[in-house]
Amino acid sequence: MQALKFVACSVSFSLLTVAQTIPAPIANDDQTELDSQPARAFFVTIRDALNREDFEQLEQIAASARSEKSRLTGGDWKLRSFYLDIQGPGRLTAPDATWIHHIERLQRWAAAKPASITPRVGIGSAYVRYAWKARGNGFANTVTADGWKLFQERIENARSTLEQAESLPMKDPQLYNTLQVVALAQRWSRAQMDQLVQQGMALEPEYFYFYVAETNFLMPKWHGQPGDAENFAQSAAARVGGPEGDFVYFRIAASENCCRSIQLPDLSCDRVKRGFAALEQLHGSTNHQRNVAAQMAVANHDREFAQQLFARIGNDWDAAVWGSKEKFDASKTTLSTAN
Repeated sequence: MQALKFVACSVSFSLLTVAQTIPAPIANDDQTELDSQPARAFFVTIRDALNREDFEQLEQIAASARSEKSRLTGGDWKLRSFYLDIQGPGRLTAPDATWIHHIERLQRWAAAKPASITPRVGIGSAYVRYAWKARGNGFANTVTADGWKLFQERIENARSTLEQAESLPMKDPQLYNTLQVVALAQRWSRAQMDQLVQQGMALEPEYFYFYVAETNFLMPKWHGQPGDAENFAQSAAARVGGPEGDFVYFRIAASENCCRSIQLPDLSCDRVKRGFAALEQLHGSTNHQRNVAAQMAVANHDREFAQQLFARIGNDWDAAVWGSKEKFDASKTTLSTAN
């Protein structure tokens, strides 16, 4: 295998060097966004089975999520949420002894189920997360030489585990998405990353995480030229097609243009709004996603859409989106006083 300021919207090295600037791939918690009762219940079921080392139950949950292609409110695949729920001991900052115990538990699962891809994708995901524990989320000059060394070693452990898992008869789309993170960390070529996306899409074309990761990979700060990422977002949405394609476009925009800065200013505002409508039609929106859409609407000076969203949000603001209640309130005030 050859192998992841508010502005108006336009409608239209070495491993060490790269690792120094790579942000954490997911939020500080290892669990998925628990923004709905079904998501919280799913998380509790998985963690309880893992803590009891009920590997048979874990296999059944993963197999059902793969075969049924089931989603949670907000459109996240249960399969992806399953892996986020097992990828770490609970917090990124847990002691190394806790992380080692967690990985050893996943390894016992793999030993008990030698034909299963599921624990091996879990181990690969855990090593990726464990690598970011070594690196931390600070600026490059805050990371020690030992931190970089551990980062590299753990990313390589993830890669070897996932590549071995790929040879199993059982297939899993999350394997390719996790390898996309490895690819970014190890500075794989664009051809290698494109191959991962093609393999993933061939297995499950609506597993939108492939497209989000590839869009990030194609930004100018990584491997793309200006416009490459936006063009890929457009082509990915077109490839999926219909309302689901619009939803994919929204998820890409939410990943790259929300909360801190607009990294892809040439994404279509109208397509993002259409994508949010598709999200609600297909999967229902979470409070977090309504906050995300509101923040992007404010950033893009779409007063009417933002006011609609703020009316629905009420006081249920999301700290991960706004940072503070003051910023949330200021955004609403700016809209109400704008001409």
